[in-house]
Amino acid sequence: MKSLKHCLVLLSLLIAQQGFAQKDSIAVFPDSAKVMEDLFFLASDSLQGRKTNSQGNKIARNFIIKRLQKVGVSAYVQDYTQPFAFGKDSIPAVNILGFIEGFSSKNYIVISAHYDHVGMEDSTKIYNGADDNASGVVTLLALAKYFRENQPENNLLFAFFDAEEMGLQGAKHFMQSVVMDTSRIKMNINLDMVSRGDKNEIYAVGTYFTPYLKPLLNEASKDKSIKLLFGRDIPKKKPYWVNASDHAPFHQAEIPFIYFGVDDHPDYHKITDTADKVNPDFYLEAIRLIKDAIEIFDANLDEIVYGK
Repeated sequence: MKSLKHCLVLLSLLIAQQGFAQKDSIAVFPDSAKVMEDLFFLASDSLQGRKTNSQGNKIARNFIIKRLQKVGVSAYVQDYTQPFAFGKDSIPAVNILGFIEGFSSKNYIVISAHYDHVGMEDSTKIYNGADDNASGVVTLLALAKYFRENQPENNLLFAFFDAEEMGLQGAKHFMQSVVMDTSRIKMNINLDMVSRGDKNEIYAVGTYFTPYLKPLLNEASKDKSIKLLFGRDIPKKKPYWVNASDHAPFHQAEIPFIYFGVDDHPDYHKITDTADKVNPDFYLEAIRLIKDAIEIFDANLDEIVYGK
């Protein structure tokens, strides 16, 4: 029989190994299994394309809110929701706003992604919108969890906008509402289509208007296996993505922005934009790049000025 001392030594070694394993698991970002599980759910047929004011859109909204509650992200508005209506028919829609307080600043970085998509056609064809934009939503949820566990210097507002596909209505309403003093928003980081870099490339749009951001982005991308590209933001030069997604209302308010997104692919706005087309290796690396960029922006926010 082994001595008690020997057993205690073995037990201590097992506990130490378990501790190292837990530490390593905590350090891994993002949780690849959770990311892909969330992506497949939000892009599933059961959500019927997440069109604004649909049952699938509501299911997606409830999923996002429950996840924010679970990871401990505070509600910026009551119940996380900012209801609004738009258009001549007063179509109802709902933004979702979560909040993580920074430790040394009253300023805000708004990190955004739209959770709506275009819905269905003829009650049979489902536009699942895996890349557009379940990918941005899942990334935003992963970032919310990370920054809840790693407090930023500045306040982070996680904005899940509705009705982007109907004219950027959620972002427009947010910027026009009195929910916060927009002068305290020092930057917007918008995520729209971040999982389908079929050429292993992702764009960071917006450095034309804030050149200071380009070296910061290069720093974030230097150890990544995917290629970060710039451009698509030069006036009068096509393609021009500055007005293409929810970063546009921030740009119009002269707030520095970076729009992360991949180039259009053959499944863009088609029923073939499904989760099985996503390359997990690219997608997870894109999430890591975006996280590192946000940390660098957060550390340098006082130096980031629109037009400089």
